[in-house]
Amino acid sequence: MKELRYNLRKSLMNPYHRLSCLFLFCVFVTVRGLAGEIVLHSFSALNINNGTNQDGAYPAAGLALSGGVLCGTTVDGGSQGAGTAFYMAPDASSFKAFRSFANTPDAANPQGDLVVSGNNLFGTAFGGGASSVGTVFIVQTNGVISRIHDFAAVNADNATNAAGASPDAAVTLSPSGNILFGTASAGGFFANGVIFSANTNGTASSVLHTFSVLDSNTGTNTDGAIPLEGLAISGGTLYGTASAGGAGGNGTVFSVGTNGSNFVTLYSFTATDPVTGTNTDGAVPSGGLILANGVLYGTTMAGGFGEDGVIFSIATNGSNFTVLHQFTSVDAVTRTNADGAKPVANLLLAGGTLYGTAPAGGSGASGSVFSVGTNGSQFQTLYNFSAVNPGNGTNADGAIPDGDLVLTGTSLYGTTFAGGFGAAGTVFSVSLPLLPATVTGIIINPDGSATLSFLGSPNSTNVVQSTADLTSGLWQNISTNTADPITGIWNFTDTTASQLPVQFYRSYSR
Repeated sequence: MKELRYNLRKSLMNPYHRLSCLFLFCVFVTVRGLAGEIVLHSFSALNINNGTNQDGAYPAAGLALSGGVLCGTTVDGGSQGAGTAFYMAPDASSFKAFRSFANTPDAANPQGDLVVSGNNLFGTAFGGGASSVGTVFIVQTNGVISRIHDFAAVNADNATNAAGASPDAAVTLSPSGNILFGTASAGGFFANGVIFSANTNGTASSVLHTFSVLDSNTGTNTDGAIPLEGLAISGGTLYGTASAGGAGGNGTVFSVGTNGSNFVTLYSFTATDPVTGTNTDGAVPSGGLILANGVLYGTTMAGGFGEDGVIFSIATNGSNFTVLHQFTSVDAVTRTNADGAKPVANLLLAGGTLYGTAPAGGSGASGSVFSVGTNGSQFQTLYNFSAVNPGNGTNADGAIPDGDLVLTGTSLYGTTFAGGFGAAGTVFSVSLPLLPATVTGIIINPDGSATLSFLGSPNSTNVVQSTADLTSGLWQNISTNTADPITGIWNFTDTTASQLPVQFYRSYSR
């Protein structure tokens, strides 16, 4: 299973107006289209003799924001050949690989996102540590690193141990800030991984759940196996996915208490057709979950009608499982499609829209960036990565985007595992299309003023204009508003509305 995921890695539109009328108040809005992708950094080629370089290679994780700076990791490269931690400004300036990982006992080959807490960056490494099977670490941008928890060696005969091994994913920080929760994809009593916790000061660690043995014939069990991503937290409950096992042998969605109690299998993905690899609900959830308003959102990298994965939602109690999008089949020869394929990263939720990456498919067979409404509507391919040179694996923009996205301003930032000028991946940004600012409410206040509520693109700048006569063509700027950076909501109150019998408004994004 781990090899399956690892091998998967290896214009501005003219503005238009839309009329929306409520009572006597009419609002016009405009929208811009997607501006395109910008490559912020292309990782350099590795030395063919020793696998080293200066900046790192193959970023498998997404990015984290720390004080307005983008931070990330690479699996390989660096001065020791075991990966790097780097930072850079969103405008592509100040790139620095501030830590080159070595091998045991240092952390090595990090694959999970970094988690920011004050001046500390928490991360996991798939290798290294005291036993060469992974570690949880703290690193600072000056390169100073401390290992919090080393995973113990596994039995050479059956790959088991007590506490798990080979963490692939980011850790989750408790609300108190002193406990980390995470998953390890290997080890445990049945070699199927564990859920663990570790104190941030390194004083203690615990196994919260060991995934059970798989039936040797069906590949099924009750709780799932091989968790490849991190956990979402709400109160005293953790939520996650396991990429294998469950009643259908294709993975599960689960919950468990932060103290290890009350493990519940919320959903088991159904078996796929043995010939076509298809089913109705998806299979092999290799990404984690995000939680909003009692609903979990996630992806699968396989299954669905096209055999190339789905986007799904499910309530935290396991009810209302819904497929929001079925990724279409890739062409058997060109490996292309319209929407991307095989998503393995966490989704990002902003302003009622889910954003994500697909590491395969798209018009260049190199993956895509996409968006979709939380109800499954308005799926849009925001960017298709270009085809790579079959001789050397290079292209201009990167390939295999399998890391999480982060939003700052009106742009998404992410990484590609491969492609770029060095065939070793890129850091990129994609500017968001500005959404039509829909009117969500108009209230006439007791003093005669009018309060208008809007929902638009997160962090967008919106100008409100007014006129008392639509036929005049004369509009006056009366307010400039910034939408909430997360929800996209903004409000405007016109205190002069009571002075005219009718007032018209329009708003445009800039």
